[in-house]
Amino acid sequence: MFRTGVNFIDGIAVEVVRKRIRRINLHIGRDGLVHLSVPFWGATIAEGEAFLRSKWKWVVETRARMLANPAARAPVTPEMRVALMGLLGELHGRWALMLGEPCVTWGLRSMKTLWGSCNWRKRHVTYNLDLAHEPRELVEYVVVHELTHLRVPNHGPAFRALMDVRLPGWRLLRRRLRHL
Repeated sequence: MFRTGVNFIDGIAVEVVRKRIRRINLHIGRDGLVHLSVPFWGATIAEGEAFLRSKWKWVVETRARMLANPAARAPVTPEMRVALMGLLGELHGRWALMLGEPCVTWGLRSMKTLWGSCNWRKRHVTYNLDLAHEPRELVEYVVVHELTHLRVPNHGPAFRALMDVRLPGWRLLRRRLRHL
């Protein structure tokens, strides 16, 4: 029986937290720790545990793949940061013009769970420093994704339809990025 805090399944640590969220969330951190978030309302810890156990094969495989790839967990060097800033400057500028979104500022910072974020009111996009480890096409997907939030601030049907127009094949790129 799970409780909030750290639990173990087959020797793998699982951190269980209750949050103000709508759905049960499952995430594997870059350090290999499995994070299970359970809503305060609408779900119990037992339901969260059942959800985790139904996804356990995926958890074990994904965690093993992440831990086997030390480059994904390596810190970003100053050289990598400069290279990423150059790449983002190019991609962000080119896509902002192509999509008719001028005057969009951008920044770079370390983020634990997001590849990017968009403040559509301030017209500012923040990119995750860990994108320095990723190939150009995945960085480009994140740029287009965040710039699309300037028109549609959520991930609903209108957002997906606009992404289909702007970057056909984006779903495959998103899948690759999620399985890193």
